Amino acid sequence: MSSLARFAIGVLARAPSAEGKTRLACHMTPARLRALREALLADTLHAVSDLPDADVFVFVTPDDGVEEVAALAPAPIECVPQGTGDLGQRMQSAFAHLIDDRAYARAVLVGTDAPFLTGGRIAEARDVLTSAREVVLGTAEDGGYYLIGATRVPAALLEGIAWGTDSALADTLHAAKLAGLETRLIASTFDIDTIDDVLRLERELGSMPDGLAPNVRAWFRAGQALPTLPTPPT
Repeated sequence: MSSLARFAIGVLARAPSAEGKTRLACHMTPARLRALREALLADTLHAVSDLPDADVFVFVTPDDGVEEVAALAPAPIECVPQGTGDLGQRMQSAFAHLIDDRAYARAVLVGTDAPFLTGGRIAEARDVLTSAREVVLGTAEDGGYYLIGATRVPAALLEGIAWGTDSALADTLHAAKLAGLETRLIASTFDIDTIDDVLRLERELGSMPDGLAPNVRAWFRAGQALPTLPTPPT
């Protein structure tokens, strides 16, 4: 089947051995935090591999982490260096790789820190793009987004955004309005940045289907008891 008939999923992944999730570093040993990053990456790859009409690519940062991530990714997922620049520039490069270089008519990018991401949500984004809308966003509760999909490289939405802040989604929607791009939002979820997020994840996993986030579930079961949050100073 040609790339015009299929769609592409790009996973934006940080090599687990690389520094990341700095707000969790004071709550976990480096080995424990790395294991969590590996579990989140594995669960994301599990979710995106659930769609038979999709081709999956992993865009890795730092660039020298490609071999590390490739060893964790199931074949035949292709791993590509993200390159340099801020998050917006790296997302723009990923879209260009999929849409311009590989000629996919639709492409969706996701991160690896939304443990409740499912193939169903990605399929919803695919269907939004099929309905002739140009951009789809999966909103995150912290004011950002965990998914962005497009039918052409959305350069106007990836420049001048305050990445990592609670205004990233609002800034992106404003940029879309100025650029005249029709945008659709799909279901919201939360991502993992702080110890409160990890504690919430532990609580909510109990009410979720067993097949969701299997690697993070294993991380919790493997003696990874979470610490008690420190008492704020009085």
